[in-house]
Amino acid sequence: MSLLILGILIVLLPLGGAVLAGALGSRWLKGGTHWVVVAGVGGAAICSFLLLGQVRAEGFTAQTIALYDWIGTGAGAGILRGTEAQPWFQINFHFDALTAVMLVTVTFVSSLVVIYSRDYMRHHDHPERGYERFFAYLGMFVFSMCVLVLSGNFLLLYFGWEAVGLCSYLLIGFYYQRPAAAAAAKKAFLVNRIGDFGFGLGVLLIYLKCGNLNYDYVFSSEGMAKLAGSEHIVALLLLCGAVGKSAQMPLHVWLPDAMEGPSPVSALIHAATMVTAGVYMVARCGAIFVQSETVMLVVATIGGVTALFAATIALTQYDMKRILAYSTISQLGFMFLALGVYAADAAVFHLFTHAFFKALLFLGAGSVMHAMGGVIDVRKFGGLRKLLPWTFWTFLIGSAALAGLPFLAAFYSKDMILLSALEVHPFLGWMGVLTAALTAFYTFRMVFLAFWGETRVPAGVQAHESGGWMLLPLVILSGGALGAGYLFHERLPDFLQATQAPFAAAVAGHAVHVSHSMVAIVSSVVAIGGIVLAYVLYVALPELPGALRAASGRMFTLLHNKYFVDEGYDAAIVRPLRKSGEFLYGVDRFFIDGLVWLVTAIPRLLGFMLRGLQQGSLQGYGVTMAGGLAILLFLALYYSNAVVQ
Repeated sequence: MSLLILGILIVLLPLGGAVLAGALGSRWLKGGTHWVVVAGVGGAAICSFLLLGQVRAEGFTAQTIALYDWIGTGAGAGILRGTEAQPWFQINFHFDALTAVMLVTVTFVSSLVVIYSRDYMRHHDHPERGYERFFAYLGMFVFSMCVLVLSGNFLLLYFGWEAVGLCSYLLIGFYYQRPAAAAAAKKAFLVNRIGDFGFGLGVLLIYLKCGNLNYDYVFSSEGMAKLAGSEHIVALLLLCGAVGKSAQMPLHVWLPDAMEGPSPVSALIHAATMVTAGVYMVARCGAIFVQSETVMLVVATIGGVTALFAATIALTQYDMKRILAYSTISQLGFMFLALGVYAADAAVFHLFTHAFFKALLFLGAGSVMHAMGGVIDVRKFGGLRKLLPWTFWTFLIGSAALAGLPFLAAFYSKDMILLSALEVHPFLGWMGVLTAALTAFYTFRMVFLAFWGETRVPAGVQAHESGGWMLLPLVILSGGALGAGYLFHERLPDFLQATQAPFAAAVAGHAVHVSHSMVAIVSSVVAIGGIVLAYVLYVALPELPGALRAASGRMFTLLHNKYFVDEGYDAAIVRPLRKSGEFLYGVDRFFIDGLVWLVTAIPRLLGFMLRGLQQGSLQGYGVTMAGGLAILLFLALYYSNAVVQ
């Protein structure tokens, strides 16, 4: 099967499932709505694996295949007069190693999330159409992400980019009746608009400079020559979009609040789709980013600082999904750190492994939430390993992978990132090592609080293990958390080498001064040390955390309240803008509207006065005529006397 046909199927199958779910769900499919989306997304996953094999068989040769001309631009006209502007924007697909890896990650994990959702969302039915609406949104989300990944030009990339943002808004605000969910959806949408504004400007600047938005042209020597002198600005503008979409500082604030959506949505957004789009885009545009060492340092610094920043916040949270949300921000920081130190292969590798164990953990948290009647605060239950054995063991595997225990998924990819960071920017590399230690600690703090100790459940809750539709994805993802790292590290390293191509020449000059074995030993020690410390504090000496919390005082308050970043934004940006809006509204309402009222008042007053003369009474008309005649006679006599005199 040709690459083009596979690409078309990967895009159309999820879209078809979404359309059928939305159009036929409420009347015909009803409780079986999930089947069309499962078939669509699952079919896309199968096609993605076939595409993966075919791309490898063809030696990772990058290919861009056009489907049809989309928008005519009028070459040589307007602002691009005198340049060789492309006459059409095309719908085209770009196939290479990065595309293949991303598509497998997106579609495979998404198909498991859709299967899981079948039981998790069963309580949604007519008349709100929650069940049908949810699956339609899921299909649209996967379709949008596939378009983003397959796009062969920046315009189609931007279309997929914004469509992903729209679908995330709909899914985060799925429980729109809840004020918190509606606010979280608006927050995610607005914060992403900030980053996307910069991203859009970057795309426009590329077009103004190159007259073409196709990857093949922009990343070619000719295209890069036309960008010369502007590549720094272009890279920073594109980075704005990546920072917003992948929740890096300072635009990270939307992602923790996105937990207001259903747990499958959290798994979908955090593991395989929306938040990885920024990492993918920077890796895709590596030819532009590597032109500036300053921009690469900015990328690495944002990633390293975000990773450590989010990890410290996760230390003090109690909501399982919120802990995992800050973990996602931290792991995305790791990926940006890798990109900034010219290790795109490590970033893509970690993106791949992270998708498995993070989806597993979010779906596991959803299983706990399902069993606890919607409660997800680890202070309100405990000892669940006896009540939820399947959930416990799969969650434990995902936690061990996230912590970076040796030979699990994240062990290989995390070590690649730390090795590259210690070689290029040692300070940022050691920040990554510290982050890895904190990750192991807060992850198993969550595990020990939720699953160890005396069995406790919220009042009135009948705890029960999840059904087969929810457990099957957990088991499959557990396999990925165990073996995904080994798969690419030992069996498919050629894929990672192919994704590294745009960065390879730029990193060649950096001297290797850190050994792989040393990094492996250090990362293993800090991971095991973090787990042991969590065990001591929350199992062996459970009274100690309270004492430490009291001793830490303001530090705990600072971390628990997320460094008061949201409050700072509210005070510095939201409130002043709201006040200025209220002031301008007052100006518009009273001054501008007052002027308009005054302009119209004079004609209305004259009309009112003249309208009194039109009463429809013959007697009134006679009196008026007599009065008018008397005035005319008076004026005639007055002027005749004046003339005589």
